[in-house]
Amino acid sequence: MVLVAALLVAVAAALAGASPASAASSLDAATIDAFLAAQGSPMVGSGATFVAEGAEHGVDPAFLVAVAGAESSFGLFLYSSAGDEATFNAVNWFYTSPWTAADFGSWDEAIAALAAGIAGGLYYGDGLYSVDQIGPRYCPDGTGDWLANVTLFMQRLGGDPGDTRWTGVAPPPGPALLQLDGRVELSPPPRVVGDKVEARFTIANMGVTAVEVGDVRLAVRDADGQAHDLAAPGPFTLAPGEAREFAGSWTLGCLGEWDGWIELRYGDQRVLLGTAPAFLFTARPPRDPELRRLVLAQLALARSL
Repeated sequence: MVLVAALLVAVAAALAGASPASAASSLDAATIDAFLAAQGSPMVGSGATFVAEGAEHGVDPAFLVAVAGAESSFGLFLYSSAGDEATFNAVNWFYTSPWTAADFGSWDEAIAALAAGIAGGLYYGDGLYSVDQIGPRYCPDGTGDWLANVTLFMQRLGGDPGDTRWTGVAPPPGPALLQLDGRVELSPPPRVVGDKVEARFTIANMGVTAVEVGDVRLAVRDADGQAHDLAAPGPFTLAPGEAREFAGSWTLGCLGEWDGWIELRYGDQRVLLGTAPAFLFTARPPRDPELRRLVLAQLALARSL
């Protein structure tokens, strides 16, 4: 069965207008500035500082940008109390009391303080390298949201949340950049044995680097565990901010529960996209008594062969 690539459309993603970068360690100033501009950030123009400070201290620039995103929406909302604002402190790097006195003279100064601090004894010096390890110490209140946001922003910039250090080696762009845009949409019920089910879903590239996919497969399993997979052969490339819609159909050949999930292939590796199962439903016999007897007789015959 064939899964047809139906459309190629631009998605209204937060990274619209960003230019590609091969990976975190080759993330350049222009890409960061384009990303910041897409967020409406006042930090546009700081791309070179993110790269330079990351290189000097061995911190992935994607992580530094992501922290600014999680802490202040990239400089849009600075910490303040009673009208007093922590000037230019887009990363909420609080080094004094009260926190509002933790001012910087520029975005560049704040970025430099963050990079030096992450590389220092409190984080890297204490063996904390991943986003999950750093988060509880950096943001003890609201840690869950901080982890989710930093992870998302890092992935969109091609970074690896599992290791925020800048090693100088560019990891290949991977499936973390691709997301299921919405969910797998199925033709509406009732779903009766003998009927055709149509499936439709969209995959979006939410990163700032192009991703080549070997193929896409909607794995479909019936109540007996038999495969009825729909496949769209590749390879094909999704550019940053682009999405592709896939559609296909299969016939319900048995009663009981049917489920499925989406798989992508990168080279020799197959990975799950989204959750499993992506859908789950029960196929039922027809309501018409004559058709019902006919279907049940055919199924019984098929099982006996």
